[in-house]
Amino acid sequence: MAGPPGYLRVIKTTEVAAIQSSFVATYPETDPEGGSQKVFCSLDYPVDPQAIPGVWVDFETTMLEVASIGGQVETDLTGNTVNRWRFQGNATFTVVALSNNERDLIFDELVSMIAFSAQSGAPGSFRSFIDTGGLVQSTWSFDKIEMRGKGEAQGTPWSTDEVIYEQGLAIQVVGEFVSSPVTLALVPLKEIIVTAVDGLDGSSESVPVPGPPFYSEVDLELGFPQRFGL
Repeated sequence: MAGPPGYLRVIKTTEVAAIQSSFVATYPETDPEGGSQKVFCSLDYPVDPQAIPGVWVDFETTMLEVASIGGQVETDLTGNTVNRWRFQGNATFTVVALSNNERDLIFDELVSMIAFSAQSGAPGSFRSFIDTGGLVQSTWSFDKIEMRGKGEAQGTPWSTDEVIYEQGLAIQVVGEFVSSPVTLALVPLKEIIVTAVDGLDGSSESVPVPGPPFYSEVDLELGFPQRFGL
C-alpha cells in the first residue's frame, strides 16, 4: 500500500537543511585545504568533484501506519477530517571523500555534532532545526548511532581513476504527521482541531491539540521511542 505523499520529502530536506545550518568541517593546519569550510550536503549522491567531500543524506522508512486516537476526531481548519500517521525509520548520512584522512575527519566531526545533540540541556543548531518541524514532528535517538557501510572503490562518476572513500551512519527516528484525504497534502500540525466524541450520548467537544512534542503524557511517561524498539 502506497503511503501518503509528502512526509518523506519533508524529513529528507530537513536532514539536509540541518546539516547545512550547523556542520562545518575544521581542517588541521597541516591539511592542504586548511581552515574551516562548509561540507557539501545533498539528497543525491555526488557526481562531480565540486560536490566532494560531501555528505549524502537519505531516509529509510521501516514502519508507516495510521495513528488513530480513540474517542476523538481530527479535522483541519476547514472542517475536513484528516488522517494522522505514525512512522519509524532511519536517517542515514554517508560521508564521501577522495582521501582516507578527509573521510575520517568529516565522519568524526559529524559524529561529534550528533553526540552534542544528545545533550538535551545544550541542544546545538542541528537538533534545534530538527525539533522545529511544522509539518512532520519527529523524535531522533541522538544517543545511539548505528554504523553503516565503509569502503573504498577506484573510479569516480566523472570518469577518473581516483579512489572514492565512503563511511555511513544512521540514527533511528520515530514521528507523526497529518495528511488530508481531500488535498493529499500534509496539514500543519498547529492547525489540527481535535474533537472529543462522547460514546454515550454522541455529543462532541473541540479540544486544543498539544504542541510539540505532541505525544500524550502517557506516551512520554512510558517512553514513546522505546515502545517502538528504539
